[in-house]
Amino acid sequence: MNIEQLEYIVEVAKCNSLTKAAELHNITQSGISLSITALEKELGLKIFERSRRGVFPTEEGKKIINKALEALNKIQEIKDEAYFQTNLMNGEIKIEGIPGFMPSIIRTITFLKGKYPNLNIEITEKGSFEIIEDFRQNKIDAGFIAVRYDALQGDIGIAFEPLFEGKMVVCINKNSPLAKGGKIHPLELKKQTFILYNDDYVNWFMKDFTEKFGDVHVLFKTNNARSIEEALTEGLALTIGHDYSFLNYPPVLSGDFVILEVDPFPQEPVYFGWVKTESDKLSLISKQVIHLFNQEFKINSNNETS
Repeated sequence: MNIEQLEYIVEVAKCNSLTKAAELHNITQSGISLSITALEKELGLKIFERSRRGVFPTEEGKKIINKALEALNKIQEIKDEAYFQTNLMNGEIKIEGIPGFMPSIIRTITFLKGKYPNLNIEITEKGSFEIIEDFRQNKIDAGFIAVRYDALQGDIGIAFEPLFEGKMVVCINKNSPLAKGGKIHPLELKKQTFILYNDDYVNWFMKDFTEKFGDVHVLFKTNNARSIEEALTEGLALTIGHDYSFLNYPPVLSGDFVILEVDPFPQEPVYFGWVKTESDKLSLISKQVIHLFNQEFKINSNNETS
């Protein structure tokens, strides 16, 4: 048994044709047929049934093909790991993320830059739908977004890797009389002054809220997170955002700002994760960044809940 034989049976199973599989692997049809026959003889079972309609796996063959696919994936993982261990990585990657994304990604980038000093990485903070649009225009390699899971369905070539489920929450200065209790009633929330990050999901939340409870006073909208932080510090207003955005937010961690749930107010779940190309088209650099970021995020999440 060898790697080529595993590749052959996987490819034949995909296209149900010895001829097409042979063309893809630059081998003659008789060559690929003899190779598969030799594997069948070695294993003592028939992997394919050949007929005029094509070549189709037997029931026993389906199990062998699944195992072969698992083995080939593991082999590719070994090759990827060897690449990172033995090569000084050169290249560049552009990544965008929603607010709250930066602390974890900065730690990830710091680690990678220490290991691969010639690697160039550009990171930018934007709203979810801006990130999706930049991705569609091939301006970035990957983006960390908040999205309804069904929102990307039907976008050919776009894959979404959810990391966790979240919701919209209120962030307010600790000195506000509303800061105690961990919750705020919608009718009380309606009376407040808002400063909002200009994100589609924040806008949708506010649209839904005002349709149910009436207009609210919005002081301003911005994509400058620092401006929102300064306004909250001064007690001028409160803000609405994804709960993920505040997970590692320093003023929340220090206790200067407090997070409140809007209750009762049912929300459609929002999923946080990566928008990226299909996995087999994703660059090794991008895979490494996403993998390390996910590890960093899980560590932080466990610390939050412990």
